Amino acid sequence: MSATTDPYLLRLLLWCGNCDLRMVCAFLSGPRSGGGTINQRTYKCGLACRREVLDADAIESIVWTAAERRATISDIAVPYRQSVLEMLLVKATIGPTAADISYVWRT
Repeated sequence: MSATTDPYLLRLLLWCGNCDLRMVCAFLSGPRSGGGTINQRTYKCGLACRREVLDADAIESIVWTAAERRATISDIAVPYRQSVLEMLLVKATIGPTAADISYVWRT
């Protein structure tokens, strides 16, 4: 198990259910309508077949919770979570909505 400083936990594991390609990491930064700025980690389809960008924190939390339940793991430090997920998961596929996630687990 190795530690990482990669801010995207699912960089190699998140796939688009529409086109079956790996989703890409994107950082949204800029002015927010109504004032202020936005700085948000996201995932999006590289082919843009899915218009919505997915909030990285929300998707990563859902997938990590599924992994905890699957492998009965807990108290894994954040720098090691990507490594743990890569050992447990082949891929997580986002369906028509961000809440529709299917998993292919390693056996």
